[in-house]
Amino acid sequence: MLSVSVACAVLAAAQLADAKITFETLKDIPLADSPQDITFSRDGQTAYILGQKTIMIYSVPEAKVTDTIPLAKPYSRMALSPDESTFYLTARDAPQIGVIQYATINTFEIGKSPVIGNAKARVVVTAFFDYQCPYCAKVYPLMQELLKKYPNDVKLVIKQYPLPMHKFAEKASTAALAAARQNKYEKVTELFFANFSTLNDDTIRKYVQEAGVEMQKFDQDIASPEIKDILQQDQQAAAQARVRAVPAIFINGISPRGRSLELFSQMVEEQLKKKK
Repeated sequence: MLSVSVACAVLAAAQLADAKITFETLKDIPLADSPQDITFSRDGQTAYILGQKTIMIYSVPEAKVTDTIPLAKPYSRMALSPDESTFYLTARDAPQIGVIQYATINTFEIGKSPVIGNAKARVVVTAFFDYQCPYCAKVYPLMQELLKKYPNDVKLVIKQYPLPMHKFAEKASTAALAAARQNKYEKVTELFFANFSTLNDDTIRKYVQEAGVEMQKFDQDIASPEIKDILQQDQQAAAQARVRAVPAIFINGISPRGRSLELFSQMVEEQLKKKK
C-alpha cells in the first residue's frame, strides 16, 4: 500500500513539474485555546475552531473570536452538519461521538417595519418573505395560526426579501408597505399570499383595493422615499443574518429547525419561560 502511495506521489510530482505557485503568509491569529481542528461555514464568513476546552467561533470579516462554546471533555476532530446546526466531535481512542447543537441568536431592529399582532408582545417572529414565493405562501398561514394561539405574547414582523427571479415581488412589497400607512398591511399581506401566483401590476392594485385601501393616498404613499428606505434596511438585515433563501423565520432571533406550528409553539414557550 505504501509503495502505491509513493508511486502516485512521484507521478503527480512529475505531472506538475512545470507548475508554479505563489503564496503569502498573512498573519498569525492568537487564540485563548490550543486549536485541534477547524471547519468553515458554507459562506466562508465563520471559522469554527476546535480547542482543547472550547469551540471558538471566529468571524472572518471581523478578524476575531466572537463567541465560545465550552467543552466538558477534550476532542481531537470536529465536523459540522450541512445545515450548520450541529457539531460532531471525536476523540482519539474514545469509542463515542460528541454531539453539540448550535444556534446563532440574531438581533433584528423592528425599525419602521409594520407589526402584525400585539405590538407589546414579548416574542418577536421575524420573517423574511417574498410575496411571489410559493413556500412563503405556505408558511404565512402558520404565522397566522401562531398569532391566534398567542395573541398577547407573539408579534410578527415581516422583512421584505423580494427575489430577482420574481418580476412583481418588489412591487408587491412596496404596495404592502404603502398600504400599511392606512393600517391595511395585514389584510393586503393575506390577499397577496392567497393569490401569490397571480400577482402582476393589475392584480396588485386589485387586491390593495379589496383590502379597503383609499387609492389616491395609496398612489402618493407608494412613491415615498421612506418605503424605499425600509426595503433597503430589510436587505441589510437579511445580509447580516446571512439569509440565503426565503422563507427565513427567526423566533426572538433564533432560526427554527423546521416549519410546523408545533415547533414554532415549542420555541415560543421556551422564549416565554426565559422572559419570566
